[in-house]
Amino acid sequence: MQCAMVTMLLGVVSIVGRSQTHDIAGDTGLRGGGAPCNVSDARLQLARDIVCVSIQDRSLCPPGSSNVSAKGDWPNQVVYYSAVLAVLSDRTTCLNTPTAIATVQWLDQTNVSTSPWWGTWSVFQVQYYDMPRIPGARIESPATLGRKCWAFAYLAEVWIHLKPALAQAMTRAKGLSLEQMFTAYDNALSTTMGLCDKVLANCFVNQSYDPTRNGTCADVEAEFFVGYQWENGIRNNSVPFPFATYSQTAAFHTNAIFAVNTALNYII
Repeated sequence: MQCAMVTMLLGVVSIVGRSQTHDIAGDTGLRGGGAPCNVSDARLQLARDIVCVSIQDRSLCPPGSSNVSAKGDWPNQVVYYSAVLAVLSDRTTCLNTPTAIATVQWLDQTNVSTSPWWGTWSVFQVQYYDMPRIPGARIESPATLGRKCWAFAYLAEVWIHLKPALAQAMTRAKGLSLEQMFTAYDNALSTTMGLCDKVLANCFVNQSYDPTRNGTCADVEAEFFVGYQWENGIRNNSVPFPFATYSQTAAFHTNAIFAVNTALNYII
């Protein structure tokens, strides 16, 4: 089943954010309603398959075990991962099945050396914000870092409601735990949101962090915002920009959002 064709019985899970409603399951094409455990398992399995194809997690779905397709970029990966959490925390999901138990166990494996998800978030994505970058390493543009920081902001936005919902699910499950995952998520979120603040304040200069640069580079700060909005626009502007705006005006944001949503996200 191709990802674009996934419209089968996969419940709508709404996560209400600070100012928007996040339909996480809808973001990935996962829709449907509450049903018996076989349907619940199908929803969870599909969400898992999409994640592991995206991050190439062979422990979760060995090659040939699924014909689902998925995009492999970081912004899409965080949406896919959040969809697993949303389906798992949905009160209609059966938590005592082998599929649910295996999913919880997979989620609670947080070693960056063995978990492709945590290795991606806590190591691979973090290195893009080294100041300075390791000699010979690729230096990303402010716009690309803005796109990556949108992903961190999305993870922060949905976690406001996913964390307590998952905690309630674990209470209902009895005997299952996501304690390690909760700790890893909180720590990674604190680190990576902080890196976005610092790289922005450092004006994207490939040198050690210097707070005196803060707010002195209007052009690249604007590029960062445009990159952030590139990802936000294709997802209904669902995550408010949480970083410093410096001298950027409301008019600039309105014009940039309009330009990105029309030129980048709907024409290209």
